[in-house]
Amino acid sequence: MKRIDKILLTTLSTQAAASPRKRAHHNLHPQLDDKVQRLCIAMEPGTYVRPHRHNQPETWEILLILSGAVALLIFDDSGRVLERIELAAGGEVTAVE
Repeated sequence: MKRIDKILLTTLSTQAAASPRKRAHHNLHPQLDDKVQRLCIAMEPGTYVRPHRHNQPETWEILLILSGAVALLIFDDSGRVLERIELAAGGEVTAVE
């Protein structure tokens, strides 16, 4: 049984704060080539995740906010913002798939 507990989250947050990209991750999947990749990612203020797309129908992501908050922007094919979703632990929206 793999646990995501306060110790793991605090450790990741500390590592992310010290990282130039302000991010740190912990893989839950055993192999990098697993079909389903599960991981915890700590993102500290000042980080930026570039827009990206998954064109394959079998490729997907789920974002579940365990602590803090993040803004998710959805773009059209021309790069215009279609939607802004505010995700926050304990907030109105805590996860999206």
